[in-house]
Order: sequence, then C-alpha cells, then structure tokens
Amino acid sequence: MLIVVLKTEAQSSVFTVIDDLLLKGDYQKALVLLEKEEPITVEVLDKMASIYQTIGDYTKAIEFYNKALDIEKNEALKVKLGLVYNSAGLTTNAIALYEEIIEKDTSNLLVANSLGKLYLGQNKAKKAEKMFRFLKKKDALNPNYPYQLAEALSKQNKPFKMGQSYLDSYNLDTLHIKSIYELSKFFKELRRKDSTMLFIDKGLKIDSTNVNFLQLKVNELYFSKNFDETLIYLNKLDSLDFRSVNTYEMFGMCYFNLNDFEFAETSFKKALKIERNNPKILYRLATLYYEKKDVEKAKHYLMMSIFSAKPEIDKQYFLLGTIFKEENDLKMALNNFEKSRQNNYHNYKALFEVATTSDTYFKDKKIAYNHYKKYFQQFESRDVEMTKFVKRRIKELKKELFLKGEIID
Repeated sequence: MLIVVLKTEAQSSVFTVIDDLLLKGDYQKALVLLEKEEPITVEVLDKMASIYQTIGDYTKAIEFYNKALDIEKNEALKVKLGLVYNSAGLTTNAIALYEEIIEKDTSNLLVANSLGKLYLGQNKAKKAEKMFRFLKKKDALNPNYPYQLAEALSKQNKPFKMGQSYLDSYNLDTLHIKSIYELSKFFKELRRKDSTMLFIDKGLKIDSTNVNFLQLKVNELYFSKNFDETLIYLNKLDSLDFRSVNTYEMFGMCYFNLNDFEFAETSFKKALKIERNNPKILYRLATLYYEKKDVEKAKHYLMMSIFSAKPEIDKQYFLLGTIFKEENDLKMALNNFEKSRQNNYHNYKALFEVATTSDTYFKDKKIAYNHYKKYFQQFESRDVEMTKFVKRRIKELKKELFLKGEIID
C-alpha cells in the first residue's frame, strides 16, 4: 500500500514539473518525461494525448487517447477523443463517438451541441434539426440552440421557419450578433427594407466596426441611391483595411453618380490594382471616359474589357478538379481548381479548394497558408462554414510553422 502511495505522489510531482514545462511551451521535454513514467497510467496517457493535440499531432493524440480508453472506459476521455477526431478532419469518427456518448447519456448537452454542429457541417440537416430541437427543449433559455436550429432549417430550404428560429434566438438575447446578422439577410431576401435596416443598425450599434453589417449597410444605401451616405460607410470599410474590387467599384459608381469623375477614376483604378483584368471595371472606366468625352481612352478600355472577358467555364474546371480529387490525383485536381479560379476570380469555392488541396498535396505548408489567408481576405463573408474552417487552419498552420522555427505574418 505504501509503495502505491509513494508512486502516486511521485507521479503528481512529475505532473507539476510537466505543467511548468508546458507553461513555457517546452512540449518535447514534457513528452520525454512522460515517456519515462512508470507505471503508464490513464493520467499519463491522457496528458501525452493532450500535448500532442496542442502541437497539432492529431495522429499521436488519437493513439494515446485510445490507449487510455483501453485501460479505462470513461466519458471524459471519449469527449476529448471526439474533439481530436474533429480537429483532424475525421468527422465520421467524431460523429460515431458522440452518437455513442449521447445514446448512453442524454444529459451531456455539450456533446449533443457538438454533434448537432457536426451534422450541420456534413449536411445532415434533418439530424441536426432533431438534435437542436432536443437541446432547445432541454435548455429553453440558450439563444444558441434556436440559432443553430435555424441553420439546420436553412439547409432544408425552410426559409420562414428559419427566420422564426433566428427571431427566437434574438428574443432570448437581443445582443446575439449572429442572429441579428442572419435576420438582416432574411428580411433583405423578403425585400422588407425597414426591417432589414432595423437589424443592420442594431448590429452596428453593438459593433460599429463589424465588416458584415457595414457591407449590408453599404448595399442598402447604394441601391436606394443614397450615394453620399454610401460613401460614409464605404470609407468606414476602407479605414478597417477592408478593400476589394467590389468596394472600390462601389466607391467609383457613387462618385460617378455624383458627377465627381476624378474620384471615380481613382476608385476604379484602385480596383484594377487588385484585379488587373476585371472586364467589368474596365467597362466602368470606358463609360467614365466616354462621359468625359475622352473617346480614345474609352475605346482603349472597351477593347481591354472585351479582351479580358472570358467564357464562363470555371464551373467545368471546378467539377473536373472535384473528380480528380475524389480519385486522389491531387496534382491534376489542383491544376483544374487553379484554372477554375483563373476563369472566375469571384468563384470563392475554387479558391477554397485550391487552399485545401494545397494543404494536402504540398509539404511546404506556407503555400496552403497563403491561399487560406487570401480566401479569408477576399471571401470572409461568403460562406460561414468555409470561413470557420479557414480561420482554424490559418491558426493551426501558423502554430505549426512557428514550432518549426518559421515566423510568418
């Protein structure tokens, strides 16, 4: 009995040393100490798995969590393993594990919530709906559950039930920014201008620098032909370093409609610095020079616009890339996704696939990192789930490259 007590105390002492090492970021030294520990207990394996998870070595983390579960079956370890499966992109494994936990213990709302989100990510909308209705019933005061329920209803093309669920979330928490944003878009789709502006303004009152709400505000003001006020909000976006072809085009069109041709020209040319051969912007400049009676420049930009206009074959290249990816021919997949993007720079899905395929294909993770960063800068607001994935990979790759001694911006 005394030997067991002494061993337990010794292990506790080692854990104290390991925790100090972890605080300093010395993960490898901590792992070396743990590998020397005797006996190999659940606690040791759990700690090793946790460290591997922290440094992004998900394969090792999974290995050690499974070893711990071989010794002791407990829910906490299964939950941790599920998180690693999810981080590693092994969604099917994570779902199976969470389903197993929920089947035995329906009181674990955190797991139920994680499972519902995974269902959403896998387009299992009906299962997600069922899970979030269950959670909503269990905790009627949590605004996140009706919000997630609305997401599930959206994927099933049930717009009015979706809108009501976003409203339910908002009514539980009038500061729930995600629901407010979705309600802004919902009423915009219904062409309810007053309600759209009401929720846009509510969002901006909570967060005056929120790019999503500022973009919605700009669009509403622009299409209402309120060009002076549109410029105010475009300048706010510009001050936040949110610059895109679309924003500079809108700058240009506002100035053009206000007959300020000098600023309109400057704005259109800023757009061309981002996307040199954009046929739409080239056409805008041609129209501007025509209005200014500069016919030669108008003809020049019209010819450039015509020359730059490409046939819309990005979808064909995208599907071809998808087929090659499914066949695990990543080189050809990447080649076709690049062609898809070159034929349509607005195809955010093509850039997303370029990033994720590069992530798998190239050993040099800086290539994927740069593509993810470009996606985030250009298409942050286009797809919630894609952006969520991109943000996570940027963070993980930055950490991975840092641990290898590479500092990136």
